Amino acid sequence: MTTKSQSLVDRIVTHAGLSRYTFAAVIVFLLALLLSLALLSPGGQAAVRPRGLWKLGLEPTLIVYILGIYPWLQKRFALATDALRPLFTEPEIVDKVHARSRRGEVIAMSIGAAFSFWVTSSWRIDETWLRLYLVTANVVLFSLMALAIFDGVERTRRLARVVGAGLELDLFDRQLLAPMARWGQTVALTFVGGICLSLLFQSYETLHSVRSLVIYSILIVVALTLFFTSVWSIHRALVAAQQRELTVVRQHWTLARSAYKRELAEGADHDAVRLYEPMVVLGAYEARILAASTWPFNPKIVKEVMASLVAPFLIYGLKIAIGRLAGSA
Repeated sequence: MTTKSQSLVDRIVTHAGLSRYTFAAVIVFLLALLLSLALLSPGGQAAVRPRGLWKLGLEPTLIVYILGIYPWLQKRFALATDALRPLFTEPEIVDKVHARSRRGEVIAMSIGAAFSFWVTSSWRIDETWLRLYLVTANVVLFSLMALAIFDGVERTRRLARVVGAGLELDLFDRQLLAPMARWGQTVALTFVGGICLSLLFQSYETLHSVRSLVIYSILIVVALTLFFTSVWSIHRALVAAQQRELTVVRQHWTLARSAYKRELAEGADHDAVRLYEPMVVLGAYEARILAASTWPFNPKIVKEVMASLVAPFLIYGLKIAIGRLAGSA
């Protein structure tokens, strides 16, 4: 991986001389240290008790999740771009997909950090060490979340631009494009997994708030958007390939039909029968072209993505239902 293709987080990890998992462990250790100081400080346990120690583990867990799952995402994306490489007359065009916008990454992480202050209001907590823990944890978490969203959108945008540069697609050999669909599915499942993991740590009071609905709605919309936009450009390229095939076939069918009608008009029945066969073959081929799918995935992938979206709603509904039952008991 070249320097230009490395994400901002990868650059920081490389500069620190640590592996990605060691880097995640160091962050969790520092956050655990701040939380321990909060518990041991005067009045710390009283300040932590209303929030619950379990809920305070949300931020470190999601930070580890985001940092840990990124190599898998990177591998999936590499498979998707490698699948496109043979389809270009100039394969080096695909390398442009891996370029990074460092300024965009910095802006995205800054927006995520600022968003964390509005969402959590952790800076209003009176207890110093607990406030320091929550502010630090939320700034890191929301910065990484914003970077993940930006990274997914930017990769999809660059991929669409590269696909638009021209592909030599075979309408009847979509197997080569399966990694593209798998990449979109991977991104969607990554966001869904993060949502489910987050919901496990939330209380009824937290989930029953406008802020929570806004955050989770945004994440679900992002997951779906990234899945479908990641394959939309390929869909358009396949539609274009289909139209090219139809144009050629219909031109040949028109020529064959003209020759057939000419032989009939001249009374050459034997030659007319011979000229009728190409019309049948070309007509059958046209039907196959029209029936060919222009989406780079099979229905199973779509069903898997849609089925995975049931999990967050199920967990959310159960948490709300349990909270209401506990409140009415």
